[in-house]
Amino acid sequence: MPAAHPDTRNGPLHSAARAVRGIFATAPFTAGLWLVVLGAGIATGTLAGGSGQQAWLAELSYGLPSFSTGNWFTTLSGMFILAEPAGYLSVLVLIPLGVGWLEATRGTRTAVLAFFGGHLASVLLTAATLLLFRDLGSAWIDSLANDVDSGPSGGIFACLTLAACHVRQPWRGRWQFLLLAFAVLGATLFGEVPDLEHSAAILLVLVFKHRSISRPNLREQRFIAWVGLLGLVSVQILTIVVPTHGPFGPTHAGGGRIAVLLDAALAIGLARGLRSGRRIAWLAALVMAVLNVLRGALGVSLVLTMGPQLPHGSSLASLAAAVAGLWLLLAAHLLVCWRAFGILRHRRLRADARQAPLERAEVVTALKLHGGGTLSWMGTWDGNEHHRSPGGSLLAYQVHAGCAIALSDPVGPAGDRDAAMEDFSLAAEEAGLIPCFFSASAPPAAPADRWRAMQIARDTLIDLPQLEFAGKAWSDVRTALNRAARERVGFRLTLLIDEPAAVRRQLEEISSTWVGDKSLPQLRFTLGTLTEAEDPAVRVALAVDAHGQVQGFLSWLPVHAPGGAVVGWTLDLMRRREGGFGPVMEFLIASSLRAFAAEGEQFASLSGAPLAHTQHQPAEEPVDRVLGALSRALEPLYGFGSLQAFKAKFNPRTVPLYLVYRDESDLPRIAGAMARAFVPEASVGQLVREGFGALRELRGRRRA
Repeated sequence: MPAAHPDTRNGPLHSAARAVRGIFATAPFTAGLWLVVLGAGIATGTLAGGSGQQAWLAELSYGLPSFSTGNWFTTLSGMFILAEPAGYLSVLVLIPLGVGWLEATRGTRTAVLAFFGGHLASVLLTAATLLLFRDLGSAWIDSLANDVDSGPSGGIFACLTLAACHVRQPWRGRWQFLLLAFAVLGATLFGEVPDLEHSAAILLVLVFKHRSISRPNLREQRFIAWVGLLGLVSVQILTIVVPTHGPFGPTHAGGGRIAVLLDAALAIGLARGLRSGRRIAWLAALVMAVLNVLRGALGVSLVLTMGPQLPHGSSLASLAAAVAGLWLLLAAHLLVCWRAFGILRHRRLRADARQAPLERAEVVTALKLHGGGTLSWMGTWDGNEHHRSPGGSLLAYQVHAGCAIALSDPVGPAGDRDAAMEDFSLAAEEAGLIPCFFSASAPPAAPADRWRAMQIARDTLIDLPQLEFAGKAWSDVRTALNRAARERVGFRLTLLIDEPAAVRRQLEEISSTWVGDKSLPQLRFTLGTLTEAEDPAVRVALAVDAHGQVQGFLSWLPVHAPGGAVVGWTLDLMRRREGGFGPVMEFLIASSLRAFAAEGEQFASLSGAPLAHTQHQPAEEPVDRVLGALSRALEPLYGFGSLQAFKAKFNPRTVPLYLVYRDESDLPRIAGAMARAFVPEASVGQLVREGFGALRELRGRRRA
């Protein structure tokens, strides 16, 4: 019998070959360029840093000396070779990040044109600038005019900038600001020929795509101040570590350590306040910038008056002038954008803080007038604030961890929904808070690139007209009803405030036992308690046995149509007696549905199943995959998935519910805020312990 050959179709070589084919299929120009640069480095020996190549390398390099002799072909011959191994390392990393990004998002043709066009334009613009200002007294320009360069970095930065100009806001504006800052710092502090070419490539693309540059809103003005302050301090730290060379002249490393470290400490303390738009942080940063400008001016004055007596006098003057100029730019931004930094700390939005809080009766009246969704009644609970839009809509919200979390959709005129959400968002941003909408039906329709929507739950709805528990799909429900009849368990739909004290004590006992079994406090925000169930508008379903013992109970929240009529009910509390009647929940829900149908209601909602939507799909976004992992991690604590499976017994139709947020950078803060909203009484230690415990249990299940 012949020996079996090992199957190599799934081996490492086959996987590598498949990956290479995928890269060439997705970004053929990027892959080819990467291989050409790598091959050129190997063939010429420059990748290994071989000696003796300087003479012929200078002949192939581009720059003003080459062009002065008519050697224009060097713009191409010097494109694929570099002088040092470190240059190859950076270029081989930047090619996929810049050229690859553009090719993957805008196509191969665009990447080819941007790369070669950006390379030629940046090289020629740099040479023309040096030619224009040569022999005018600047030692820096005169030295650069005699230098040559090689490599494709100009084309790479052109591709990177063009790709950044096509991303969604606010990332587009942030990328453009960071690239522009990189261009300015590279030219002013380091000032070598490659730095000028990088700056030229970035500026040329930004000018070409000037229509993609928009005026920054309040949030982005704060972002620029935040990044600018931290970036300036980082630049100062860099100047005391390495020498720099730019239009202000060369500098020596090592000076001004105490002042720079003091600036760094202050910047770290002020950074969060600037990002949030705090007035005190703005004022402190402005004073800090002005003091640094004055310090730079004083340094330049001292060098000019006492230059011969100071060691490295010209170096100190150059550094002081360069850094003072950057601080002056930051001070100018802070002054121009002063309106973005007027925030004092509030638990309510500034617009709402100027007026008395709405009474609960006013909120209920508005809800009955305009109607609401299945979660709207939760907005009447204590702990919520309310924001009124110019169009007359109300949004219930809570403020936690720097986030303003609006609950569900606005309650108000149907045509005011999008405008009300935008108004709430602007009010939150003016207050230095991150706006988001929890369990919204959809994001605002416009502008399209302002909002992201992530499905976080499914609302489970049961249509009540013609409701019949017939067929195999309802077998579990029929079994519960039949068993309740045999065991003489009765059903009563009532108001909690109408029940005798003995029944209410039993409900408190059942609820206390249920809460006591949990290692975390009872969830809040979109989950009520017996306090909310005492509302005369809320109905309670009781399962009582022949001895008068309550086996379980539910609470139902009203859903109003415009005009005030109740058209549906939303399930809130679900509690059962430990060791009592087994299928009590199925019995209570089925009996409630029958009662609501008999009264003429249109639907009942079994509420959303948080985090239970996540099943892996090929087109899933990374955030959705993270959400799925979070759902699996929290399953041992709150059983989101098992709750979804239980509700499936009632054959509901589902409606997606979304978390609407501005962009992905807000999600970490929103996650912390949601944790505080749902478990406001939990300590940080409890949350950490339960998180690690859930992860350990999840790992144990995977091993099993």
